[in-house]
Amino acid sequence: MASSSGVKLFSGVLKSFSSRQIYSRNFGASSIALGKLDPVQQIFVDQIKKYKDLSAKQGGGPVEVGPDYKQSKDDAIDRLSKMYNVGDPLKFPEFNFAEPDLEQQNISSLGDN
Repeated sequence: MASSSGVKLFSGVLKSFSSRQIYSRNFGASSIALGKLDPVQQIFVDQIKKYKDLSAKQGGGPVEVGPDYKQSKDDAIDRLSKMYNVGDPLKFPEFNFAEPDLEQQNISSLGDN
């Protein structure tokens, strides 16, 4: 009888927890769907927009970095290009695919062993 009451207690706690989780998740999803942000989310979004604008004014890239950053970035790119034997690591690679020769004279049959 004691185990039966323990199972009932546990199932009641589980139901209560799951209903709270569903309610809080629906509440959060509905506020985002309506375009409303809580104050912390709004501050975060505003800071992202501000950083994007500052980056665009500087011509792209990270904001408020000194010459040390540029030098270490160039050194890392140079090191990687030497390590992987790449001419220009910032250039997108060009792929050349040759058409396969599908003529019947070049295909050996499996029965010619």
